[in-house]
Amino acid sequence: MTVPHVAFRSSDGLHQQTDGFIRRMQAGATRPEPKEIEAIMGTFIEEALNAFIVRAAEAADLSSGMFRVVNMTCQTISKATHLVISRSAKKMDLQQNQAAADYMDQVRQPAPDDDFWYVAFPVGEALASQGNNLPKLCENGDYQAARQEMVAYLLSLTDEAIDWYFERPMALLGFGPVLRKLASVGVETTRKASRSLINNLIPKLNEEQLAASARYQASMLVPLPPRQS
Repeated sequence: MTVPHVAFRSSDGLHQQTDGFIRRMQAGATRPEPKEIEAIMGTFIEEALNAFIVRAAEAADLSSGMFRVVNMTCQTISKATHLVISRSAKKMDLQQNQAAADYMDQVRQPAPDDDFWYVAFPVGEALASQGNNLPKLCENGDYQAARQEMVAYLLSLTDEAIDWYFERPMALLGFGPVLRKLASVGVETTRKASRSLINNLIPKLNEEQLAASARYQASMLVPLPPRQS
């Protein structure tokens, strides 16, 4: 049995560094590793932004003006999240480091042929069906419906990604009030920047760009086995 996931391929460097951290924490590490967490999460944010935003923009062959907006959005999200990461990593105790390792293990999946690893989270059948249907709408020439469905899909996907990449780990790590406040600001900055990009960019895509974007979004939906805890 497989479950639809939204997934992007992890770099070898990110996987190796994450795998080492997970193994050390699961093997009974005796001290926290703030620099390692900061390095891992910094790399993860950059790779996630590249997969979800930059490569999507490249697939749509955006104009230089549109691409500048994309880059500005990435910079906004990156600065907000790096601030949260740098502040929180220093304050996390050993138990929180172990919880972070458990979380990292939840959002990684080996590819079916084991040649590489995904960073992935599961999505419901309805959302997966909506994403997979985007290219078909374009192929049928129903670009108006495709545009509307893409905006709706990407807004829902943003909420899912924020839940998996921000809200779940925050709940798992049990931050105190100061770090919760800082993290909440980072989450809302990410949500607002992402929603603004979607609402402003998708309506401006021409039919060819919309079709290319639809194919890219569908390509990120990967059937994977349920993650074993």
